[in-house]
Amino acid sequence: MRAKKGHSTRTPQKSRETHLIVAALIATVTFTAGFTLPGSNSNNMSPIQGDAIFTRQAAFKAFFVTDTVAMVLSTSAVFIYFITALYANQTKLFNRVIWAFCLTILAMGAMVLAFVTGTYATLGNPSGLAIATCVVGCCFFLVNFFVLRKLYLDKISRRSRLCGNCHGHGHGVV
Repeated sequence: MRAKKGHSTRTPQKSRETHLIVAALIATVTFTAGFTLPGSNSNNMSPIQGDAIFTRQAAFKAFFVTDTVAMVLSTSAVFIYFITALYANQTKLFNRVIWAFCLTILAMGAMVLAFVTGTYATLGNPSGLAIATCVVGCCFFLVNFFVLRKLYLDKISRRSRLCGNCHGHGHGVV
């Protein structure tokens, strides 16, 4: 079966599998990052031996919080994708997949914030490289805003075309 121009032949099952892999990768990376802390650990013989070097810095604390948020969101998405195998009702299945997709998108954002704050903590506050990393990392959110906005506007446009065709032909329900 050939796909029409602009249409994908990807099945919903294949999409769910791809989303599950992405969510699982985010969970894995963020889990690992929680134990491989930026700046390593203190090795000198003192009461804080083995503690993370940057624990008192705000950027390090932000790293740890955003990393944890990313891990929890992505693990929640993995759980939802996992339980979708139990749903026979296609409407409920679709709703759960949308929830998991949204959690994965949010986890990506939290992972980028964890990267930016971890890099900032490691490179130091006045570093030009740390500031540049923050700016470039935050471009992720700008790009996502425009991509998601385009998807939303395309969806509204497609819906209005469908409704326009329905009203023109006497069909009341879309």
